[in-house]
Amino acid sequence: MNYSSAAERVIEAVNRLLIAAMTSAWTSALSHQHVAPPEVDDGNDDGSPLGVQNSSAPEGADKQH
Repeated sequence: MNYSSAAERVIEAVNRLLIAAMTSAWTSALSHQHVAPPEVDDGNDDGSPLGVQNSSAPEGADKQH
């Protein structure tokens, strides 16, 4: 029996088993994860939504007629 070909067959079999196990673990992890939607960094550090100014004054109070 040729040992190098037997070793190569064993290595290939173990490689296929590892690939199958890792694929199964990966797909299982993907199906069980609960991902929150990503937070968009709009550059505002005050936490206010886009287009909303952080002010205690009523809306339109800064407009003078």
